[in-house]
Amino acid sequence: MKDLKRVATRGIAWNIVATGAKQILTFLIGVIMARLLSPHEFGLIGMAIVFVGFLNLFVDQGLGSAIIQRQDLTDSHLDSIFWLNAGVGAALTGVLYLFSGPIAGFYREPILKPLMILISVNFFIGSLGVVQSALIDKQVAFKKHAIINTVSSIGSGLVGIALALQGYGVWSLAWQSVVMTVSNVIVMWVVSPWRPKFHFSWTHIKDVLGFSANLLGFNLLNYWVRNFDNLLIGRFISSSALGLYSKAYQLMMLPVTQVSWVLSRVMFPVLSSIQNDTALIKSIYLRSVQAIALITFPLMIGLLVVSESFVLVVFGPKWIELVPILRIFCLAGLHESVNTTVGWLYQSRGRTDLQFKWGLVEAAVVVLSFIIGLRWGVIGIAWSFVISIYVILMVPTWVIAGNLVGMKFGEMMRNLFPPFACAASMGAVLFFLGRALPPDRSSGIDLLIRVPAGIVLYWVLVHVFRISSYREVAALVLSRGK
Repeated sequence: MKDLKRVATRGIAWNIVATGAKQILTFLIGVIMARLLSPHEFGLIGMAIVFVGFLNLFVDQGLGSAIIQRQDLTDSHLDSIFWLNAGVGAALTGVLYLFSGPIAGFYREPILKPLMILISVNFFIGSLGVVQSALIDKQVAFKKHAIINTVSSIGSGLVGIALALQGYGVWSLAWQSVVMTVSNVIVMWVVSPWRPKFHFSWTHIKDVLGFSANLLGFNLLNYWVRNFDNLLIGRFISSSALGLYSKAYQLMMLPVTQVSWVLSRVMFPVLSSIQNDTALIKSIYLRSVQAIALITFPLMIGLLVVSESFVLVVFGPKWIELVPILRIFCLAGLHESVNTTVGWLYQSRGRTDLQFKWGLVEAAVVVLSFIIGLRWGVIGIAWSFVISIYVILMVPTWVIAGNLVGMKFGEMMRNLFPPFACAASMGAVLFFLGRALPPDRSSGIDLLIRVPAGIVLYWVLVHVFRISSYREVAALVLSRGK
């Protein structure tokens, strides 16, 4: 248990560095690009990403996760997976090239055709780093990921900004994505000692397909659930509306990518290594999810309260229509930051088949809600998403996944209540503080007053009420510091 805790702690620490560095750089670069470009140009790239992201799922095919989950893979397995990924990546580049014209016609945006032809090279290039990335995750070697993320983020960001300053518009975003993929794979090969041999075996591929096929099926469903709203907005409303909606969604996902995904990359291999001890998995899972909520809940509630000042200061007045959409997504972010962790339970227990079956139900509910909400524009679609996840999906999602480790829905709610109560109390105080401050204050002054006040207040609350995850995180930080 001590060794497991040491490995997990070290992995989390380095993954925080890796993901934190990447997200901070991505956010800062995104802010600069948002000030140089318009919502329309972000909407155009958002239209392309709907289909590009879908095809990108086939590059990995769930085989990367299979490498992490399976403890008995040989070099022949890895070689076969590498060459299969490379072949699929090349095929996907050809597929997007052929369909770039019809997709541009669907959106009625001719510029999308050459844009997607350029972006299509990401498939083949990205496929060359799947095995190396999975092996680094399996070894919980996130120091290497810190190097990879930092180098690729800085390189691609500088290229994107330089092109935007030269007036290349949406092309600067497209080239940024290509440079990101190329630099990511190059550095991955430099830091990873594994090299493929010229060997391929269908027998070894079939050996891991049972796990990966179900996971791929779930990921495909989940992808369209997450992007069907973008498809509707891009087709039936406008590219500018999609640019605003996508930016709001990205801001909501920042805590998810910063915290939930940081832990996910560590906890999946850790839980997979103890997959036969359900009691230990349940205990570690509950503590991990509360630790996530301890960080993400105040971020989401705080952003909800100061959203207008935040948008004006960070993105500028031309993005002011982002505010109402962002507020709705902050409510969704509370759920999403912890809901993404249910995959740990399915995958560490080897039950991707059950994950896929429940994903079918989730897909139907969310897609139907988007169609209903379309009548009221982007605001209606955002609200429909929030209503569907809280009213219809939340309870069965936790119940089905929880049954795999003997966890009840009530246990999860009691586990999440302490950080939620502290975050909600902080949000209420910040709201009334905003009402008490002079109404003619600038947005910058508003943030300078309320953000530090919220941080201090929340820290006092979690310290006074001695939330268990806070005590554990504090103890880990102190022990690592010593």
